[in-house]
Amino acid sequence: MLTIIFVSACTTDPESSMVLRADRVKAAANNRVGVVASMVEYSGLPAKPGPESPDWKLVVLGGYDYVDEDLCKPFLNSLFVAERNLRATRNQISDIGTAAIAIMSFAGTSLEAIGYVAASLGLAKSTIDNYQIVRLVDLGPSRVLQLVNRAQSAYREQTMRRAGDYTHEVLAMNAIAGYLDLCRVPTIVSLIDKAVDNTNFVADTSSTLAAPQLLTVGGMQVSPNAALRESERGQARFVPKNPNSPIVVPPRDPTRISGAITNYERDIDLSDGKLIQQALCVKDDGNFGGLESKTRLAIEQFKLAWAYTVKIPDSDARRTINGPDQRLAILSKGSQARCNAWNNNTFEMFLFPEAQNVMEFKERFIATMIKEKISPELVAKIEKGDSFGPNLREALKVFQQSKQLPATGILDKKTFDLIVS
Repeated sequence: MLTIIFVSACTTDPESSMVLRADRVKAAANNRVGVVASMVEYSGLPAKPGPESPDWKLVVLGGYDYVDEDLCKPFLNSLFVAERNLRATRNQISDIGTAAIAIMSFAGTSLEAIGYVAASLGLAKSTIDNYQIVRLVDLGPSRVLQLVNRAQSAYREQTMRRAGDYTHEVLAMNAIAGYLDLCRVPTIVSLIDKAVDNTNFVADTSSTLAAPQLLTVGGMQVSPNAALRESERGQARFVPKNPNSPIVVPPRDPTRISGAITNYERDIDLSDGKLIQQALCVKDDGNFGGLESKTRLAIEQFKLAWAYTVKIPDSDARRTINGPDQRLAILSKGSQARCNAWNNNTFEMFLFPEAQNVMEFKERFIATMIKEKISPELVAKIEKGDSFGPNLREALKVFQQSKQLPATGILDKKTFDLIVS
């Protein structure tokens, strides 16, 4: 377990802080050695891994757990205590400075611990002004906790995707530093600002209510330290996969899809985006477009079909890709060849991923037509096997006409529900 020892490095001489002093360099190096040793211990490893060892991934995950339990959680819990006490005495507090002092009396120790470890991991010192700390408490600690947890969950997910990258101490500590940075006050405030700045609203065209309804879209995925890079250039920390190579700032990746709406979509690269569009039977130009685009409408048809086999949360936006499960289902069940076979009918293609599904549907459809005594002579001509032949299409048209639906001969959700209900 890491033991925090606070050593003051303040000086009254402004010029002395610019001098590279041997004692400070030695103290910083010792601090880092202690932090690394504690992360190794927290991961359950008997000793520090060597270069190129895959065990550095375990150190990274152990470091995340340490940050959660010993740094982030105490700080966020202190905000709850501060919020309760501040609410009880707010009428007696007339200015932000006094309120900030009251909050720091509860959160100061945990913030100091975060600052110590952050400095040991190479994060530049961040200044916390009175307004920032009061703002976190006024916003509501539960909301702050939810925001930080979401950011950390996304960070952990990306870590697991790139688990093979962490084979050196510098890479492992860089990952842990970025995770810790998500719990620092300036970063949290910046995340809040970005969440507000990048949230947009569109009309919910599917709503049947008299008053207009809105859907929330947007939001920006923030990578480690990204919130601080814009205002504090000293926060930028770019470490190459090979620690012996020069440290460079990678250019912004231009190979992402256009028209991304959700955070998940913003992480889809152009080549995958085109494959998704091919699987959805639409033009593969890498532009997903607005909510009324062909790609968005195809995503909706996929989800309508997929919902018969997988429970989709009510909160899931129907025309956006919101997770890896949806992306995988599209790519595994759709293809250019299947689009051609189904004449680009996205709903039907995803509704019947296997030949057996088609034959089961035919049985249900024929039984429904016979039960309701709809065109028995046409029912007798429906093709056998697993294909959608012209007679089946004609029978579907007749069924749709009997239900006062558009007679297209193509299955949609309303037609399918009436057949299988």
